[in-house]
Parts: sequence; structure tokens; C-alpha cells
Amino acid sequence: MLLNQFFGLLRSGLWEKPADVSLFDKAETNWQAIYQLAQRQALLGVVFDGIETLPAELRPPRPLYMQWCARVAQIETTNEHLNSVAAELFTQYKEAGLHPVLLKGQGIATYYPNPKHRQCGDIDVYIGKEQYDQAKQLMLALGGTPGHEESIKHMDFEYKNVQIEIHRIAAMLYNPAANRRFNRFVGKWLCYESLEPSLAKISGSDIPIPAPTFDTVYLFIHAFNHFLGSGIGLRQLCDWVRLMKTEANEIDHAEVTAQLSVMKLLKAAGDFAYIATTYLGLAPVYIPFPVKNKKEDGERLLADILMAGNFGQHDGRIKPRPKGYWAGKWHTFTRAVRRCNELRQYAPSEAFWHPIFLIRNSSAAQWTILKKKIKR
Repeated sequence: MLLNQFFGLLRSGLWEKPADVSLFDKAETNWQAIYQLAQRQALLGVVFDGIETLPAELRPPRPLYMQWCARVAQIETTNEHLNSVAAELFTQYKEAGLHPVLLKGQGIATYYPNPKHRQCGDIDVYIGKEQYDQAKQLMLALGGTPGHEESIKHMDFEYKNVQIEIHRIAAMLYNPAANRRFNRFVGKWLCYESLEPSLAKISGSDIPIPAPTFDTVYLFIHAFNHFLGSGIGLRQLCDWVRLMKTEANEIDHAEVTAQLSVMKLLKAAGDFAYIATTYLGLAPVYIPFPVKNKKEDGERLLADILMAGNFGQHDGRIKPRPKGYWAGKWHTFTRAVRRCNELRQYAPSEAFWHPIFLIRNSSAAQWTILKKKIKR
């Protein structure tokens, strides 16, 4: 009953349709459990939109309802701040002659019925390799504070209480051959010299975001990478379904299918699509690739998502990350190895290469740090 109620409210919020009142009983609905589930999945705002379609007598008790209202108001305020910072940054980038593209986050939020109710996180800016150093220097000049150690993909900064990630690489696949194909895909769709990106109106500014065909593949890859390493929440799938529905006429189905196929991710994408159509309410016609006989693996995937929560942060099966650099690295590595072994049927090549990638990436980071110390 709990899951039926939760997904009923979620579908209502996603698609602006009244929630099914037959699912709710004033005396028996466990609203606290629904709230906690929405919180773990980073969907408090969207589920709240569904609640607002219920008759007053079927809504949560007043104390919880007011708590929920206050949390949604915080989400709205945070989104407004991130939108303002994004608009400011992109103005600065453009004036400096840079060509950034906004990934995920605030750009994807524009596909939602109520963009301010999508729970937000950081601001991801793809700048590419050629302008990467210039973009980092500009962040420092603006007063951005460098965050954790620079990764192979990006460097993060804190700016006006917002985490900003400057990406030289949009994403990576663990299978080297698949990653080379993905890099060619990025070169085709994200290079400003070859294709002008789409534009999203954010805080009064036109901000470049990826074209829908690219984003359909990219959002899945981003979600799957996190799923394989630590887990994801339903919010990542909600982003995906809102994109595929809203931009249906702009998505090249053949291109999406071909790319997922050569990257050996078509099977995994089909399992994600099972959840999208069965639980999130996306009509199958909007899935730009074939989906067949996915129930068993799709249900197992859903169970893991419900257990792990947003980016695996609520997974009770996992011990807390220990303090200390190397202890933390070992914890991350062993967790990833276990998950890759358990979930290898979704994308065997990615599951095989993921632990190897972690070792190589960590070694490269330590070598970079050592070289900097030697220069000093």
C-alpha cells in the first residue's frame, strides 16, 4: 500500500494529474513513512505537488503537512539562489569568451511542471579541455574557493554557498572502448564549433544546455555510473522521464539507440525504462529505444533504488565511510567491487572495468599530488 500511494503521488506531481483518491484512507495512510520515502529519494517537492491534488481530508495531518510545506519552501529558495548564481556565472563566462554548457541540475529542472520543486544540488558546467584552465582561473578571480582534490573529470569550487563543478570531461564510461565512443559522441554534440546547444531560460538568462538527443544518453550514463558505484534515487529517473516526454519531438530515437548499443548499455537502459513506464507513468511511446521482457531485472533495480536512496546516501546495508584518506578510499573501492559483482548483469563490461578504473584514477591522483610536492 505504501509504495502504491507514494508512486501515485509521484506520478501526479510529475504529470500534473490528480492523484488517485482510492489509494488513500484517512485512518490508515502512513504519511510519516511516505514523507521519509520522498525524502530519501530527493522528491519531497514533486510528491508534495501530488498531495496538493488530494481533498483536504485525505492530506497529511496538519503538523506533518506544515513541516512538508516548510521543506518545500526551502527547496524553492535554494533553487532560486542556484538559478541566480548560474545566470551570473554564465554571464561572466561569456564575457570572458568561454563557451560553457550547463549539465543536469537547473537545466533539467526547466522540464518539470514546477521547476522550483525539483530538489537541487550543485551547478555542473561543461567547459571542455581547451578552456578548462581559463575557466578555473576565472572561478578563482570571482572569489570561488577550491574544494576537494581535482578529479580527472572536474574541479569543484564553493561560490556564494553553492558548489560549482567545472568539467573538462562531461562523464566517463569505465569500459575503455565504450568511453572512446562516448567521447566521440560528446565531440559531436557538445562542441560549440560543431553544434549550437539548446537554451534554457533560467533567472531571466538564456543558458546553453545539451541538446535533447545527447541529454537522453548522457543523463542515463550519469545515473548508471552512480548506480553501479554507490546507488541512486528515483530523482535521477524522474529527470530522465521528464526530458524524454517534454522534448520527445527533438530526440533522435535512432541515434539514442545506436549510441547505447555501441556503448553496451542498451540492456541496462531498458531496465531503467521499465521503472519509467511501470512506476513513473511515462508512456512507452516516449522511450527512444526498444524495451522487452525487463520485469525481473527491472524490479530488482527498483528494489535497490528504494533501498539505497539518493546517490546511495540512505543505504542501511553500507557502513559509514571511515575517516582518513586511505581508509575512505578503501571503503569506496570495496563497496564498488561488491556492487559491481552483485549488479553485473545490467552492464557486464562496465561492472568489470569499474574497479580497475577506481584503482587507476586514485593512482593518477596521487601521482599528480606527488609531482606538485616535488616541484615545491
